[in-house]
Amino acid sequence: MTEQERTLIAGCVKGDKVAWDAFVRQYSKLVYHTIRQTLTLHHTDRREDVVDELHQEFFIAILQNKCRKLSQFRGDGGCTLASFLRVVVVRLTIDLLRKPPTPTVEVTESLASGQPDAADSLIDREEQKSLSRALETLSPRDRLIVQLSYHQSLPADEVAAILGMSVGAIYTQKSRLLARLREVLK
Repeated sequence: MTEQERTLIAGCVKGDKVAWDAFVRQYSKLVYHTIRQTLTLHHTDRREDVVDELHQEFFIAILQNKCRKLSQFRGDGGCTLASFLRVVVVRLTIDLLRKPPTPTVEVTESLASGQPDAADSLIDREEQKSLSRALETLSPRDRLIVQLSYHQSLPADEVAAILGMSVGAIYTQKSRLLARLREVLK
């Protein structure tokens, strides 16, 4: 294990935002391409939204339990952090592929009255696109906070435990993120 890898891992385990951001920047492309390769090898859906979802799931898994997976890396036998992460990504991707798909419902009849019409649906899609673009302006760690807090509806104490932060820091960060998103969406 190199000194740089040791320092990066130690910072992530301690909850250092700068170290985490550096980790995400340094290994994000590797994770993304490994997910795509794994999906290709398993002849599975490689749509960007699937890859993006698995990409986020990987970083969430790394952060859980105060970066337990990351702290397991020892660098024995010349194993680099990159090769270790590839193994973790492949295993995570395969595990998620083994999960049964969520059932989808086909809409075969017309919408009942009281349901949004085509114009409302178009407005909703445009709002979703605007929100997605606004989220892209956030740092990976901030997007992760949004993902955990709002998309997965985890309580602040669980988000704090996953990210290795205090509950108060999570509330403060969420408040700042919402203000920043409001500003971007104006």
